[in-house]
Amino acid sequence: MSMLAFQPFANLYRSLPIQAQKRLQETARGYVKALDRAIAEVLSPVAGRSGDLFLVADEIIPLYGVGPTPEEAAADYRSVVVEYYESLQEDAGELADVLREQLEVLRQVFALAERIA
Repeated sequence: MSMLAFQPFANLYRSLPIQAQKRLQETARGYVKALDRAIAEVLSPVAGRSGDLFLVADEIIPLYGVGPTPEEAAADYRSVVVEYYESLQEDAGELADVLREQLEVLRQVFALAERIA
């Protein structure tokens, strides 16, 4: 989400009562956990270390995340998966076969996350 798109959301969020903010935070945490579980089940990413950084990658789709801790590398990987999925979705009608196959795999991930959440 770009900063221009984020600002109205942030303003709206801050205008909500504290209890509503907490419910939104809990809902978001639940969805992130569901998405992590779906990613683990469908893509089976593995974590490794390269020098001072941790790396999370899978062998199904050429994506990876990096960070100074395993948790930050996993969060980076999650954000890369989401961005890649959104990018493929935008161009779904114009994709080469290999990219269509990757999109189908990512659709499985997000459909599973919705069922789990």
